[in-house]
Amino acid sequence: MTVDVSVIMPAYRAGATIERAVASVFAQEGVTAEVVLCADDEVDYGSLLPPELRATAHLTFCRTPSPRSGPSVARNIALRHARADIIACLDADDAYGPDRLVRLLPLVVRHGVATGPTREVHEGSHAPRVARPRHGGDRLPVEDICELRMPFPPVFEKSKCPRGWPEIEFAEDVILNVDLYCMAGAYPFVEGAEYVYYVGRGSRTHSESALKRARAGYLQILDLVDRRTWPEPVRDLVRRVFKEDLASVDGALARGNAGATWRDIVRDGARE
Repeated sequence: MTVDVSVIMPAYRAGATIERAVASVFAQEGVTAEVVLCADDEVDYGSLLPPELRATAHLTFCRTPSPRSGPSVARNIALRHARADIIACLDADDAYGPDRLVRLLPLVVRHGVATGPTREVHEGSHAPRVARPRHGGDRLPVEDICELRMPFPPVFEKSKCPRGWPEIEFAEDVILNVDLYCMAGAYPFVEGAEYVYYVGRGSRTHSESALKRARAGYLQILDLVDRRTWPEPVRDLVRRVFKEDLASVDGALARGNAGATWRDIVRDGARE
């Protein structure tokens, strides 16, 4: 059977959430999706799935050369195993809302990329936060990609970004989205095509090591900006945003707040 979309799923310490993530893909109606799951640890994720999910022909397992290689490495390995020409992103601790893929695929075929709202769900008592274009409409501006400090996982044609995710320490999803925005010339946004972003104490942006990883990633991003074939206004935007975030992180580290989370210092203090 032809696969319409390959869902790239990196997994690290995701035993408690992997079933929810995989099930949300195979529950998508009107589209044939495969999951390419790349383990970045030593967990046998296939053994954690119920038989009805494990037995599908549309589930491929692979792993990084060594544990903790990072999500970009895991995603790019999975990308090489993908059978479809259209790629979607899903972290192993997140989930798709109903009909996300079938809503986005027609726009991807037309424009090369599309995304929808990101609903942030906290394990604690925080009210859900939904990321969408600040001024409404059916396009995601590059300013919102960079300034909202929220993920917008894309669905895209592999040919638009064959090199995949930049192998940097932090914010690799932002740089991929900027690459896609520049290559496609427009970034369609579809209300109702929801991505559910679960945030817990063990998540990458909430962990106590996030500030140091973010600092390393920001320096890598500022180094790669000049090597990207982006229009100059996009370069200026990316430089400004990541210099601002680097200054916030450096200030926190200088005050002895190394144990604070990235969300405390940068994301939760970002301008809306």
